[in-house]
Amino acid sequence: MRFNSKELTHIVEQGVVDKEGILSMKYKPEGRIFKKEETYITRHCKLKGNLLFYYKNKESKNNRKSSSAPYLRTEPLGVLVLERCTIELDDEIDNAFIIVFEGDEPTYHFATRTETERDEWIQALHLSSYECLKMQLQSLREQIQAKTGRDPVSQPPPTETGMAFETQSGNANTNDEPAMEICLACEDLPNDSSANPPNPFIVIYTINPPQQQTWVQHSHTEQQTWVQHSHTEVVEKTNSPQFLKTIGFGDSTGIDTNTRIKLTVYHVKERMTGTMSQMGQVIFTVQDVLTSHQMELALPLQGPDPVDCGTVKVMAWVNDTNISVPNGPADDCKNDKLKKSPCRRRSKRVDTLRPLYRGIITRTFRFDTSDGRVKLLVHEYMAEAKLAFDIPLQLIKLWIDEEKSMIDQIKNLGQMSTRCQHACQEATEHCTSIVMLYEQHYHLISSFKGPSFKPSIKKGDKDLEFAPLNLHLQRMTVINELNDTTSWYDIVTVGAFTAYAQKYKHGGLMKLLQHQKEFYSADGTLSKNTKLDKACQLINSIYKLNVKVNNDCQRLCDIASNGLFSEMKSIAEHITEHVKELVNACDNKLLQGSEELYNAVREEVLYQKTLEMSKNELTESFTDLDMESSTENLSGTNFKKNPSMEPWELSRVNTEAACVCLTSLVESLESVDRTKWLNSISQDVAKLKNFVAVLHNKAVSFMTFLNIMENKGHSKLNYTIKYRRDVCFSHAVTALVTGFMTKLTTHTTDTHFLNQLCQVGMLVQFEGLLSCHSDENGMIEDMIVAVDDLSQVVFKVKVEEQIDEGPVLSLHGKLKYGSQSRFSKTWFNCYCASEGRVV
Repeated sequence: MRFNSKELTHIVEQGVVDKEGILSMKYKPEGRIFKKEETYITRHCKLKGNLLFYYKNKESKNNRKSSSAPYLRTEPLGVLVLERCTIELDDEIDNAFIIVFEGDEPTYHFATRTETERDEWIQALHLSSYECLKMQLQSLREQIQAKTGRDPVSQPPPTETGMAFETQSGNANTNDEPAMEICLACEDLPNDSSANPPNPFIVIYTINPPQQQTWVQHSHTEQQTWVQHSHTEVVEKTNSPQFLKTIGFGDSTGIDTNTRIKLTVYHVKERMTGTMSQMGQVIFTVQDVLTSHQMELALPLQGPDPVDCGTVKVMAWVNDTNISVPNGPADDCKNDKLKKSPCRRRSKRVDTLRPLYRGIITRTFRFDTSDGRVKLLVHEYMAEAKLAFDIPLQLIKLWIDEEKSMIDQIKNLGQMSTRCQHACQEATEHCTSIVMLYEQHYHLISSFKGPSFKPSIKKGDKDLEFAPLNLHLQRMTVINELNDTTSWYDIVTVGAFTAYAQKYKHGGLMKLLQHQKEFYSADGTLSKNTKLDKACQLINSIYKLNVKVNNDCQRLCDIASNGLFSEMKSIAEHITEHVKELVNACDNKLLQGSEELYNAVREEVLYQKTLEMSKNELTESFTDLDMESSTENLSGTNFKKNPSMEPWELSRVNTEAACVCLTSLVESLESVDRTKWLNSISQDVAKLKNFVAVLHNKAVSFMTFLNIMENKGHSKLNYTIKYRRDVCFSHAVTALVTGFMTKLTTHTTDTHFLNQLCQVGMLVQFEGLLSCHSDENGMIEDMIVAVDDLSQVVFKVKVEEQIDEGPVLSLHGKLKYGSQSRFSKTWFNCYCASEGRVV
């Protein structure tokens, strides 16, 4: 009291005390040294918690006769902390007791006017200490655990930090349909201590039949073990909540009807901290629900206090009638009731996702509509795409083959002059480094053992750079129970198509491509396109025509085996048309200019060799040069083995002549026996295919030479752009294929959709949420180029009886079967400007 009088006075004056009254306290006057001089003095005492305060007698100044009259508000004379002490009876005078402290502390003597008052004070003082409260707490824990199966201290109800307890899926990540589902509601829940409506939240626990016979030893008490099964959402400020989320039980094999279910209702006091208090609970079995009238239960809540806590309503429905009901004579009536219970057909909503996704998380809700008869059952799914790593692996393999093919093309150019040899060597080293890097990425991705998607924490991981970030499907399935109709709404969510691990020091792809375009030669004075832009378009066109001619020749041979003459004639006309387009494409100034430059370099090499070698060495040199040149295909003439030395004009003329010969031969077969058609045209078909291959190979050689010359001295920038562009394109293609396959598998029985797919195509919408500041500006640049590159993607669909493999990626013309389907793309990027406006 000497140092904390104000604080202690404030404590005792606030709120209600535990006990208050008059006690006689043994007192030794100051200056007296003999024990016989000690006397009992009346003190007014207050007990609050484990603190016993004593005051001067309240009648000292007021001369009040009633002991119950209010005392003067003065500071207490002293306070005793009732810890590490015992209360014992004292025989010195009547109705006396003593407080004995451990150690050398003094003993305090008290007395009351009656024996009843003495016993009441002894009991109150005994229960006030912390040791006694601790014993009471242990006893209450054991009693609660005996009733609930959970220690409230070591196994508290869910009180996760923040909103985590609301977003946990509980039992929702099952990939199977629940056999039974229930929806919950409450009525007449009591208000909280502030007389405000509560924020109800229900946690569902289960205990299965085998576990009901299993007892565990805990805190010297044998109790059952309850397992948290799921929970509802939080409904704010209502005494009669209707919970939207439904709870599933069992799976496709059924459900054991002996399973016990416990519903514990909590009042969420603070959502951010997850602070909750229990309002009550009910316990029932699955059998109780299935055998109730209309599969509905109304159960009174049993709260911690013997007061009315409200009612919980349970409404259930089964997705399948194959539910395990115990057999026996006593259960016949229950079985009859079960057969008459309302049963909704299984929607198979998860089956369409399993071929493409894993880790499917499900949440179910049931909504009332303005029409009371209509109930909407809403299922939300989130799933991990299986193709998140498969598509990037296929793309990497294609790019490795492409770079190896480029190395072969450079080698097929033969020996170059000194000014060109360094450029060829630089391009070869560039391709070789890409092959080594991509092979390393292929190995790292194929050996990845983590989840089936790349999480956000790995967005800067270069080992998984080609895999898209957080590729998931979010599906909402809405079922109208009255009309028995179902609708799907799918969204594929994925991180931005950007090379995050390569950073944005030099901007994104758009800025890098613009910088690359500055050192390329322009195609014309006023043209914005470069020579390489036109060369790429030209090579792609020649390649497609080459594929078409080869496919037509194959079809011509197939029809010659067992077809009609009219069909052969029609195919021959197609071949003539495609060959003309091919020859016209090869009659291009850019292609002719590249051919002249390439031949000039070759002649320069021959001239240098002539000056350096003797006459005998000269002959050997010509032989070596011929061996270095491309001898992959025969030339258009029968006199030269090197197609690169054959005049470009002669190659085009030979191709046209071969096409005319084949067409004339087909027209003359009308009067020939059908069995001889294939033998008659085989030689001419082979000759035409060889001439077309010569044109294509020479065009590729000329454009390869042009590419090397244009990129001379810029290999490092080209390497950076290709690597970054391939990474972004891999993300975009993987997301596109995932969305396309999801749409296709969901609508395989929709004839209208399939007709639209083949005749019109699909519309793909990309929606971004990037700003135009800092690194996100570079992300937008990457994503714009990646989405634009998707214009080169074409889908081909073919019918299979069984799905043995997923989608297969290949270059144009490699997939021979299936109908072709294109798609149109749009991209919207939404962000919030500094003024708060949405752009």
